[in-house]
Amino acid sequence: MTERTAPSGHHTWWWLRTVAYVVLCVFMSVSGVVFTRTAEATDGWSMAANFLGLLAALAMPVTLFWRRRAPLAVTLGATAVALLLPIGTSTALVALAGLVARRRGREVWWTVAAVTAVTVVSAIRDVAGPTKDTSLFKQVFAPTSLGGDVPFELSWWVVGIWVVVFLAGAVGAGLVLRSRREVAVASQQVVEVSETSGRLGDQLARQVERERIAREVHDVLGHRLSLLNLHAGALETRATADPELAESAKLVRESARSSMEDLRSLLGVLRHPLGGEPAAPALTLVDLPTVIEETVTTGVPVSSTIFLDGAEQAGPTLSRAVYRIVQELLTNARKHAAGEQIRLSVSGGPVTGVTIDARNRYLGPVQGPAGHGLQGVAERVELLGGTLVYGLDDGGRTFRVTVQLPWSTS
Repeated sequence: MTERTAPSGHHTWWWLRTVAYVVLCVFMSVSGVVFTRTAEATDGWSMAANFLGLLAALAMPVTLFWRRRAPLAVTLGATAVALLLPIGTSTALVALAGLVARRRGREVWWTVAAVTAVTVVSAIRDVAGPTKDTSLFKQVFAPTSLGGDVPFELSWWVVGIWVVVFLAGAVGAGLVLRSRREVAVASQQVVEVSETSGRLGDQLARQVERERIAREVHDVLGHRLSLLNLHAGALETRATADPELAESAKLVRESARSSMEDLRSLLGVLRHPLGGEPAAPALTLVDLPTVIEETVTTGVPVSSTIFLDGAEQAGPTLSRAVYRIVQELLTNARKHAAGEQIRLSVSGGPVTGVTIDARNRYLGPVQGPAGHGLQGVAERVELLGGTLVYGLDDGGRTFRVTVQLPWSTS
């Protein structure tokens, strides 16, 4: 069970309540000593006994400040002192209530039995005083008109009833406090379960929405890409007389097929965002020349340098991110600087991480609505804990993008 820090208001109230308990127990303990002392005693032993009784009556109630930290020790200590000295069991009864509230088990009920026995002994010792001046019980229950030095017999059933009331009150108060604590803990657990259920409900709703989006994307884009692949294949077959047209048709058909594979991979991630396996084969850093070659076949001049140490050991998350980032940077450059040369550099390894540097000639602000290329790159870089820097370079003539990613094998 986790321990929770009580609010400051509750803590202040506990201290005030404890101070009240201490004052009450000091009064009861001192009263017990006063009414059972040997008033006429002049010998050293009797005076020492009276002094120790008063000292214990003042000191033992103070231990109630530790009843929360060590309830068993405080209860047993107060019980033992009450057995040896006539200070009564008021301190032991208050500590017993705290013990019952905070502990369970056989030791608690053995302690209840010990406090009961010592309470009975204390009552018998008090009632043994023949007069009101020598018995706290007789001082309370004897007629007010009776003189303090007149012998008086108090019925044992009256004493027994009050002993039972004191013990039942202490144990009952402890059980009530325990029940309140358990109800508070149960309420907190209900709140936590409700919050967890709410989060799971939100996750389920998002997953249902992802499934719906995945079906829509598959039905719409999947159908159109299939048609594009089909017509490109037919055009490639008929364009035997025109090699350039046949090559372009082949490129369209292969791009459509690759797009279908990417779409399946994307739908797999969309349906299983917490670790679902992509439908397409996992991309690796070794596959980087493929995406560069696809760009070159479209007629875009690319000057590339790839130097990666331990590319085969790179994790699938890093490999996929590097592949998609390079793909997006090439697409961006091809879109915004059509026909201009792209200079691409990919380097790194387990020690330095992976650095991607892409440059192309800057042809001015983008005409028409801007895309989301660099935004997608930024999101991938952030997920991997890397850095992204982009902007104009070389006196405003070159647009440059630099990505730094930490190495990962997972």
